[in-house]
Order: sequence, then structure tokens, then C-alpha cells
Amino acid sequence: MINNFLNKKLLLYLMIIGILFLYLFPLLWQVSTSLKEGDEVFSGYNLIPKKVTWNNYEIAWSQFNVKQYLANTIFISVIIMLGTLICCSMAGYAFGQLKFPGRDFLFFFYLGTMMIPQAVTLIPSYYIILRLNMANTFAGLILPFFFGSAFGTFLLRQFYMTLSKDLAEAATIDGAGYFQIWWKIMLPLSKPAIATLGVMTLVQQWNSLLWPLVITQSPALKVLAVGLSDFRLFRNIQWNSLMAAVIIAILPMLIILFSAQKLFVKGIQFSGMNR
Repeated sequence: MINNFLNKKLLLYLMIIGILFLYLFPLLWQVSTSLKEGDEVFSGYNLIPKKVTWNNYEIAWSQFNVKQYLANTIFISVIIMLGTLICCSMAGYAFGQLKFPGRDFLFFFYLGTMMIPQAVTLIPSYYIILRLNMANTFAGLILPFFFGSAFGTFLLRQFYMTLSKDLAEAATIDGAGYFQIWWKIMLPLSKPAIATLGVMTLVQQWNSLLWPLVITQSPALKVLAVGLSDFRLFRNIQWNSLMAAVIIAILPMLIILFSAQKLFVKGIQFSGMNR
């Protein structure tokens, strides 16, 4: 019986390893290609380079302007993330903890905007930014996403609903206003949900391609997704340098994801509970 249990457990581990390998193989191939010389890229299917070279990262960083694209992406993503966290947290607190006329109707109406595809709002959004003279500017890249999203509000609202209303009532008795209650009590208690939404927002904006592609034309404003897509404009694509640029692009997100993993799981866990 013990042997049967161990065999099943071993089989399960082998299946998990096999699935992980299938998912991670493209990433491993990218890392391998980024460390190969140009002649070795299409010479075979070896995953381990015959001669490891770091020159591809230097070429991607300097010649292909990845440094500028990375700086733009960090700036835009961080500003949008901060705006999203503040606005969604305030809205989530209002919908989850406060009572006011039409609260549920407004919340579900706002939630309904998640059903609208981005392609439907692309042209109206571009027209508004154009009339505001914000096309081809950082403001045009940031403003449409700065005030959060329906999903972010929903996520934080669900988390705030798990917090006891006695906390807010006690603070009200002590003379605290709505803003003070949110800033000093609710916001510090919502760190797991804030971290979850922050990581999601960063990943979404880090990989954003359609809106930056539409709204910007200047090379000085390009983000990573747009900059990497420009590799196709070269007559002879240097695949090893391109893979090096891709690794540079995804490395910050991997570091952030692993660093915030515990808070991320905790935020997802408690955002769907009511206590």
C-alpha cells in the first residue's frame, strides 16, 4: 500500500515537472538564444550554447535603445499603478464600507464596463486625447488609465467587505472623517489586496502595446512592447540580440512577481471572502 502511494506521488511529480517544462521551455529557449553567437542561432536545436556571450545584451541595451524604452515603461507603469491604487482603493472603500443612495446600482453599472472590449473604446479615447492636445505625450499615455479600473475597484471592494465595520464606527466616534478612516485604518489593513492589484496593474501596463502604438509616434516616447515590435523593421533581424532585449524586458516583472508572491496569494484569497 505504501509503495502504491509512493508510485502515485512520483507519477504526480513527474506530470507536474513535465507540464512546467512545457510552459517554461519558450523562456529557456529565449535565454539560450540570447547567450548564443549569431552563427549558432540556427545551427541546431541545442539548448546549451557552445560559447556563452554577453555581447547580445550590450547590443540590445545600447544600439537598439532598450535603455530608453525601459525607462519610459517604468515611468509610465509606476505612475499608472499609483493612480490606480489610490483611486480604486478609495472607490472600493466607498462601495464596500459606506452606505449611500444608489450604491449598488452605481457599483454594478461601473462593473458592467468590464464587458466592453478595449477595441470599442479605442477610437473615442484617441479622439478625446487628440482634442486635449495630449497625443504623442506622456500625459496621453498615462491619463486614460490613471484613475483605475472596474476590476481594481471590485477587487478592493471585496477585500474591504471582509473588514469589520466596528473599526470605522470606533474611528467615527473618535472624530475621524471618511478620508482619515480610509487613510489611517483601511489602507494599512489592505496591503495584500493593494499588492495584488499593484502587481496586476504593473504587468498589464508593462505589456501594453495597442494604446502606446496608437497614441505615440516619437521614438523618445516608445515603451518596451512598441520598441521590441520595431525589430521587425530591420532587414536582417538579429535574433540573439532580440532575445536579449526580451529577457531584459521580462526580468523586472519576474523579480516583482516572486517578491510579492505571498502578498499576491493572500490578497486573492481574502478578496473573495465575506466575514
